[in-house]
Amino acid sequence: MPRPGAAQSPATGGRAGELWFDPTQLPSFTGTVERYLLNPRGETDALIFREGPQVVFPPDIAAAVRHIAPPGRPIIVWGIRARNAPVITMLAFASGNDATPSVVERFYWRLSRRQAMERARPVTVAGTVKQPYYAPQGDVAGAILEDGSVVLLPQGAVEAFRDLLKPGAKLAAEGMGHAEDAGRAVLAARLGEAPEALRPVPADPGR
Repeated sequence: MPRPGAAQSPATGGRAGELWFDPTQLPSFTGTVERYLLNPRGETDALIFREGPQVVFPPDIAAAVRHIAPPGRPIIVWGIRARNAPVITMLAFASGNDATPSVVERFYWRLSRRQAMERARPVTVAGTVKQPYYAPQGDVAGAILEDGSVVLLPQGAVEAFRDLLKPGAKLAAEGMGHAEDAGRAVLAARLGEAPEALRPVPADPGR
C-alpha cells in the first residue's frame, strides 16, 4: 500500500500523504466505539461500534486507534465489509472528517488457531451472548458476551455449538486465554449453557 521508501510507524500507522492513492476513496464507516476486544493472546485486535458492527485491525496499531477513539467517542473507518456479516477490516482510520487518516500497513486476518499462545493461561467465562464473534471474512468464529468477554472456537467446531452463539443465549466456556481489567478472551476447550454443564469442544483438525 505505501509507496516505496515511505516510512511508517507500526504504533501510529502510515499517513495518507505517503500513499499513491487516497484512502478516503475506500468505503467508509462511522460509528461510536462501545468497547475494545481482546483476543486469547491478550492483544487488542477489534472494537465494537455502539451501532453494532465489529471492526478488526492489527494489534500493533491498537494504541493509536484507542488514542483517537476511546470508548464513547466516534471514529471513521475506511475498509472492507464482509459480504454477509457486520464485520469490517480496517484499512485506514481517523477521528473525524477534518483529520488526516492513518493507514493500516497490512490486512489483518485475526488470531490464527495455529499461533502459539505463550502468555495464555486457563480462563473461564460465563454470561449472555451479545452478538456472534465474526472472522474478517464474515464467518461466525465464536461469541461476544454482554460484558465484552470473547469466546473463540477452534476452526470447524462452530456448527456443533451454533445455538449457543446466538444473541441472548446463555454461554459458559473454559480454555486457554487471557483475563485482565481490559477484558477477557478464551479459546474454548469446553463449552455449554452454564459452568456446570460444559462439554468438550473438538480440537482444530488443522493444528
